[in-house]
Amino acid sequence: MKKFTFLAALLVCHLAVTAQQNTLNLMPMPKQVIAKSGSFRISNKFTIRVQGNANDTILYDAVNRAYQALNRKTGLVFGQKYITQADTITAASVTVTVKTKASPAIGTDEGYSLQVDEKQIILNAPSTPGALYGLQTLVQLLGKDDNGYYLPCVTIEDSPRFKWRGLMIDVARHFISFDEMKRNIDAMAAVKMNVLHWHLTDDEGFRVESKLFPLLHQKGSNGDYYTQAQLKELVAYAKDRGMIIVPEFDMPGHSQSWFAGYPELASQPGPYRPGPRNQWQKEHPDPNIPKATSIADIIANLEAPTFDPTNEKLYAFLDKFIGEMSAIFPAGYMHIGADENNGLAWKLNPAIASYMQQHNMQSTNDLQQYFVQRIHDILKKHHRQMIGWEEIYNDKLPKDAIVHKWIPADNGFIKPTANVGDIAAHNPVLISEWFYLDVFMPAYIHYNNPAFVDTVNSNILGGEAAQWTELATNDNIDTRIWPRAGAIAERLWSPASVNDVDDMYRRLSALSNQLDEQGLLHISNYERALRRLTNGQPIEHLQTLTDVLTPIKGYRKMMAIMFKPEQASYQTSPLTSVSDIVFVDSDAKRKFRHLVKVFLETHDKDAEAAIKTYLLAWQQNDALIQRLFAGNRRLAEVQDHSRNLAAAAAIGLDALDKMDKGITPDASWIQQKSDALATYGTPHNETEIAVIPEIAELVIGHTVAEPTSYPAF
Repeated sequence: MKKFTFLAALLVCHLAVTAQQNTLNLMPMPKQVIAKSGSFRISNKFTIRVQGNANDTILYDAVNRAYQALNRKTGLVFGQKYITQADTITAASVTVTVKTKASPAIGTDEGYSLQVDEKQIILNAPSTPGALYGLQTLVQLLGKDDNGYYLPCVTIEDSPRFKWRGLMIDVARHFISFDEMKRNIDAMAAVKMNVLHWHLTDDEGFRVESKLFPLLHQKGSNGDYYTQAQLKELVAYAKDRGMIIVPEFDMPGHSQSWFAGYPELASQPGPYRPGPRNQWQKEHPDPNIPKATSIADIIANLEAPTFDPTNEKLYAFLDKFIGEMSAIFPAGYMHIGADENNGLAWKLNPAIASYMQQHNMQSTNDLQQYFVQRIHDILKKHHRQMIGWEEIYNDKLPKDAIVHKWIPADNGFIKPTANVGDIAAHNPVLISEWFYLDVFMPAYIHYNNPAFVDTVNSNILGGEAAQWTELATNDNIDTRIWPRAGAIAERLWSPASVNDVDDMYRRLSALSNQLDEQGLLHISNYERALRRLTNGQPIEHLQTLTDVLTPIKGYRKMMAIMFKPEQASYQTSPLTSVSDIVFVDSDAKRKFRHLVKVFLETHDKDAEAAIKTYLLAWQQNDALIQRLFAGNRRLAEVQDHSRNLAAAAAIGLDALDKMDKGITPDASWIQQKSDALATYGTPHNETEIAVIPEIAELVIGHTVAEPTSYPAF
């Protein structure tokens, strides 16, 4: 770690400990925590005893994972090798008692209680999933002081606020490897998520093996798909960690990859091949459709490949396919997508237009409703509850269909189908609105999701973080999802009263380290990418810069690539720009912001010293990094940021110097420096300097609330 960062971090930790001696690094925060004096000291005699069903393999696997996690962390070499029902330890350090063996399922009792005192630890749960969550809390409680490792004495009563706490991962735009999916399941388990929503098909790729219809993966995947053996293994892996997998097969739109092997299912004749959604229109131009020059044009005038709902053979095909997939994914849900269908492909097909007229359908919305109803009935036949994005909602939608809300009310381009309250009055609801991770919003925006601020309708099942992968690959998906998804997990688990943003960020930083320890690649991939950018040279000074850079917020980065030629599309271009590498939330910014807040509110000298440490390092770094820019196109993208960071830091040091000397700056100086900082904060090459607002606070002499939202476009 760089010396200046280390010193500043020490001071941050000192300030945090002084303010909150008994703070715990738990995420999500339990429903009720009573901290007590004392601690349970851990030695190499640490043991666990389980009281539960001897055949509960999920429970015993989880107990052994937690036991070994503590063993690795402490390095004490515990005596138990593998914990089984045969263990006869009567005075174990930890006693885990589970009343009922249960597999993960929506609606299962997921509560637990955890009692830690100086002599023993007792974990009780009414069912297996609750015990798994209690074990995660136990691992997060582990602390260390001068006397070694310990667990603080606490009494915890815990259960989730919402029954559905998910993460959606899109593997169609960019294929995400089998091992990478496992790592994300482990990370989800750490924050008590219980649903992996797996977006398996889209225009760009069909990612599952079908033995009934092999052309789906043979022609629709470009060779990147999961075998049925892998799918079943991942389902079992997730089940063992307390979660279900809900597959999504997108239809009737977002379906170009289906038609590569089976063009007869489409509304327009082929040939088709998997690729970006606007690829079809580029390869089959229609003079009657105006060329798209804006996002609004894309939404309104994109002739996207779409299923033909008037083709009766389509439903026989989907009946067989859904039956095949239901045997692989045993959870009682299947997501059909059904979003972003403007109906243009149907309007341009005379036979479909005639069908609509014959059946008194007034618009393509009526045809969409017809299609959704047919798929609902097929799913019900296979004992699956239908989920669809909010476009499926209408007053004729079956009451058991789950509506997945995603469109922000103020996005400016797509009109929401309905508000959450209206939908919840008729159908169960999942919410991903304001939980889209690919929009590059800081964690506090997700954390303060207005849909979850107060007590909500009981028909709201919960929600999901969503990671679409136009701008994410195996190399950077962990930095895109984590640790921010931990803030969403807390919003879905913890009471609404748990809402302190500063404390959330403190615990999110601790979670990031925990996930790194357990094998997630978000930190190592970031550092590896920096080494790639420097061609193997030391990354210390580059990281000083990139640690305070973040991608531009919203969809501006993604929409920019939509108008590029095919050879530069998001599926073929390597995601190696600095904007593809840096974290969405800058940990350095959060620490710096905390220091600035403490200093401006209390004039704490330790905080001021830490602020100066940061500012001096940023001021000096530009000269140290210049040699890396020469001949390096990727790094040259942030050369202006390097100069601007140095200049901004100099302004911050000047402001501190004035405060130290008791000089009150005049209005013209404040305006001049504020204008300069605004210029330095301008986004450049899809990145921006995250700490400019905090330096601006030093100039004006008081803190400013962070924005409550940012525009998506």
